[in-house]
Amino acid sequence: MRKFAAVALAAAILFSTAGCSFTRDVETTKMYAPSDGAQVDLANGIKARNFIYLTNGVTSSLIGSIVNDGLTAASATLQFKDVEGVKHNETYKVAAGAKLDIGYDGTTWMNVSIENQQGTVALPGQIVTVYVTSGKQTGRGLEVPVLNGDHKGYTALFDALPKTLETETPTPEATPAPTN
Repeated sequence: MRKFAAVALAAAILFSTAGCSFTRDVETTKMYAPSDGAQVDLANGIKARNFIYLTNGVTSSLIGSIVNDGLTAASATLQFKDVEGVKHNETYKVAAGAKLDIGYDGTTWMNVSIENQQGTVALPGQIVTVYVTSGKQTGRGLEVPVLNGDHKGYTALFDALPKTLETETPTPEATPAPTN
């Protein structure tokens, strides 16, 4: 009888201490953004990944990646309003099974001044909303964090932002002098 009691006690201890994994959600199976950036998935395999809005107080840039997990090329459009209230639609074609970086890995920056949720200039610590659409699908909103150079992981990107708003002045072409 003692052996039976010992086995029953051992089984009870084993199941009572390990039982939580049978009834609880496993944390590692939950989807999450593994960085500071925002992400969203569309039904056709287009995925927006690690979008951040980086600002130095004068100039700002939307930075992120668009992934196409589909079997055919697809277009993805980023939609947002700037601080002037002007709507922007930036469309990118992404090959099947490819990733397109915007502002990462030496790619072109998207220098924009996106309004925050209050309709004013976005400041670090706030959120800007960017919609991602593809084809005829309804767009999905990205709640993109506004960051500055305080996080050392973004120092290189922050240092690459222009320090002033520069307007490009076209270089005049040389005109040949008339000959007589």
